Amino acid sequence: MKRWSASNDIFRGAAETYNELPSGLYRTDCDAHGNPLLVKQKHETDGLLELPDDASLGILSEFDDFWARRQDFKDRAFLHKRGFILWGPPGSGKTSCVNLLIKRLIKDSNGVVLFLDNPVIGGMCLRMLRMIEPDRPIVAIMEDIDALVVRHSEHEYLALLDGEAQVDRICFVATTNYPERLDRRFCDRPSRFDTVQYIGMPSAIAREAYLAAKEPSLVGRDLARWVSETDGFSLAHLKELIIAVKCLGQSFEKALDRLEAMRVARPTSDDEQTQRKTGFLPKLANGALA
Repeated sequence: MKRWSASNDIFRGAAETYNELPSGLYRTDCDAHGNPLLVKQKHETDGLLELPDDASLGILSEFDDFWARRQDFKDRAFLHKRGFILWGPPGSGKTSCVNLLIKRLIKDSNGVVLFLDNPVIGGMCLRMLRMIEPDRPIVAIMEDIDALVVRHSEHEYLALLDGEAQVDRICFVATTNYPERLDRRFCDRPSRFDTVQYIGMPSAIAREAYLAAKEPSLVGRDLARWVSETDGFSLAHLKELIIAVKCLGQSFEKALDRLEAMRVARPTSDDEQTQRKTGFLPKLANGALA
């Protein structure tokens, strides 16, 4: 297996056609016969902002430094391999940080990014990629890794990260809102995940940079007010505030109150009230369990 074959953005190991996998983002999968394949995904990164946030900038700096130091790893007979866990509350910017890592690898290093939502299939795809292209930079993304571990198994993910079938020249990046749900073998074992970084809500400096970039009409006292009043807001909340006020014409106070209420209180349905009282979770109208 020395080449790639492709049909409708689905790539398989083959004996001819493509010498190099097109740089980009791929979903890992397998066909009906269990053979690994990579499905190219659309991914737009041109509009991403690099905000002045210490935690995210620190990860980006370490990421760039890692790729530049391949020879240092090789000199010590180490695999050129790194692992990051990004954790923090929902909406804190973990996904934005991941997207910036993807953008840098694709545009600066002609790299390949794989979404791994099944450790066995993901491992097969990684080995196939390495057989065809031994030196291609790879980033493997595992979003909400706590949920993935529950869906599959700890053993399969641990084997993927540092088992016998490891691959070289790779960076694993995982995200989670709930690091306490992960076994210490994930969070306290360098060579699996070497850096565990908290990503908090955007700072005042980051909020100011985001608001100024997305809504240039905000200047002076208006910008200062928006920054001051949005402490604890995620980027998604800031985006909605701009849309509500500047696109839909709502008052700043009304939009701010609505978003603040959403941020601090979760809606409670009658079904959830029933569950809390009885311990039984009823079926929803479509027959699915809540």
